[in-house]
Amino acid sequence: MPTEVVIHPFGNIEWASLEAVRQAIEQRFHVRAIMGESRDLPESSYSRRRHQCWSTAFLTELSSSLNGKVRLGIVNEDLFVPVLNFVFGEASNQLRVAVFSIARLDPQFYGEPANSEKLSRRTITEAIHELGHVFGLGHCERADCVMWFSNTLAETDRKGLEFCKRCAEKIDC
Repeated sequence: MPTEVVIHPFGNIEWASLEAVRQAIEQRFHVRAIMGESRDLPESSYSRRRHQCWSTAFLTELSSSLNGKVRLGIVNEDLFVPVLNFVFGEASNQLRVAVFSIARLDPQFYGEPANSEKLSRRTITEAIHELGHVFGLGHCERADCVMWFSNTLAETDRKGLEFCKRCAEKIDC
């Protein structure tokens, strides 16, 4: 069981977002969450053809310095995996690392006015979801569980911040 989650911003991430995620991780998983060093985007991550960053490159970068700790990357770039148009994030239980992007969580990405409360809630939801995978959970069939697979932002907003009872019982942290 990990005793610590280290949060690594890639690029420029607002301090308030990082601190909100840190506090939520400690509350939800009952582990210590600390801020790690800021990192540059992995050179191998950017796809000129797609104008997005390949999320798996961030997992590789984070796994290079585990030292027995779980690592969570937060980026402000749009992420993808080759078989999907985009992903909000990606995680590896085996590597004990996860990454997620705040780009598509931000209302401004869609031309809407800034809304820091909505962005903060979405950011925390995605952090909890991706760390849920690191701690052994798969996607849940309950649409109100944080482990529901969000294909749209509306699904992210609907699912909420909490694990359903079944997922809460299965979590390994």
